[in-house]
Amino acid sequence: MKDSKTGNTFIPTKITKDQAKDTGMAMVLISLLFVYFGQKNHYIILSIILLLLCMTIPGIFSPLAKIWLGLSNILGAVMSKVVLTILYFSLVTPIGLIKKLFTPDPLRIREWGKEKSSVFRVRDTPFEPEDIEKPY
Repeated sequence: MKDSKTGNTFIPTKITKDQAKDTGMAMVLISLLFVYFGQKNHYIILSIILLLLCMTIPGIFSPLAKIWLGLSNILGAVMSKVVLTILYFSLVTPIGLIKKLFTPDPLRIREWGKEKSSVFRVRDTPFEPEDIEKPY
């Protein structure tokens, strides 16, 4: 699977020691969450073993880090689009519908072609030099 922006694959080819260590710490956290929420105390031994491995030999988590970081890249690519879609339909669409409800034709499109005169609004506003220096 390739990234559409850079053309690179989602699965990283080179894993650094810090990335392997971070993956090991994530595995420790996941096993501790199993202990806490699952009330399964035998996972505490797994947590201790994973923590010791992470502290002494972090490179052992490199193959798992490739999978873990690849999964996070795929989730990041998908979820960013999902979040933006949700934001669009929850913010932009209602604002557009409300605007359409209260101002039926703000661009005067329905008048276009029906009148002989122009539908553009004439603005005879004299501009001062301050208006050009500070337009906002």
